[in-house]
Amino acid sequence: MDKVLLDTSAVLAFSDRKDYHHNNARGLFEKIAHDSIRIVITDYILNECITTILMRTNHTNAVQAAEFIFASRAIEFVWLDEPTKRMAWEYFKQHPGKKYSFTDCTSCVLMKDMKVMKYLSFDAHFKQAGFAEFV
Repeated sequence: MDKVLLDTSAVLAFSDRKDYHHNNARGLFEKIAHDSIRIVITDYILNECITTILMRTNHTNAVQAAEFIFASRAIEFVWLDEPTKRMAWEYFKQHPGKKYSFTDCTSCVLMKDMKVMKYLSFDAHFKQAGFAEFV
């Protein structure tokens, strides 16, 4: 079964009807459901999602997004361990010319470790890091 990393920007686009990428995100989520693709999301990504949805919209939407993530059988939720965070820190330091967030660095390290080569995001950083966009 194929796995796809779900990034914050995709969750935001899906949960916010006003987001420029909302319709595209809805279509991609439908494709994931139809093709039985496994989604990978981390605690760091969830943190970004909850916080940003709260700031952009409201508390109810933030709770609904997190509850959806926790309840979905299609989502593999990964709690980042200390070695992964340390490797992400090294990755962050090795890319001074990029504007990777630390969360993006944890995702890149995890994707390499889990052999997840595709991502669902509207953020170009994953493409810059050599991963394939889920389309």
